[in-house]
Amino acid sequence: YVNYMKEKKYEHIEHLSDIGVKSYGHSLEELFENSALGMFSIMAEIKSIDSKKKSKVTIKEKDILGLEDLLISFLSNLLYKFEAEKMLFSKFNVLKVIKNKSRGIVKAELMGEKINLEKHEIKIAIKAVTYHMLKIKKNKLWKATIIFDV
Repeated sequence: YVNYMKEKKYEHIEHLSDIGVKSYGHSLEELFENSALGMFSIMAEIKSIDSKKKSKVTIKEKDILGLEDLLISFLSNLLYKFEAEKMLFSKFNVLKVIKNKSRGIVKAELMGEKINLEKHEIKIAIKAVTYHMLKIKKNKLWKATIIFDV
């Protein structure tokens, strides 16, 4: 028996000029949540982000090869919200991740708040989610490796 809260959700990995995340989950949904958490933890101190504002995300992809494409779309969408809407998120509830042949859907609810530079220190600006070294696999747990362009 392993206490779930003590299990690792993600870890940062160094990569030359970029930075990455290894994330884990018991389900695909949890893997996507922890990947998003890992990405935002690179950008800001998660504990400083209040869950004031709810935002919904639905991603529908028609022409994908694998789950990796779906994860890139999801994280890129969150990165867009960070840049365009000046939002930081600290809670992620991925309701479903479905991949069926070349189609994929991700539905999620995000909780966060507008960036406030007096309160939030932006640690590292992520420019893009990359395909470099991108991998999702399942043994006992789902595991993803994601490298970000900074």
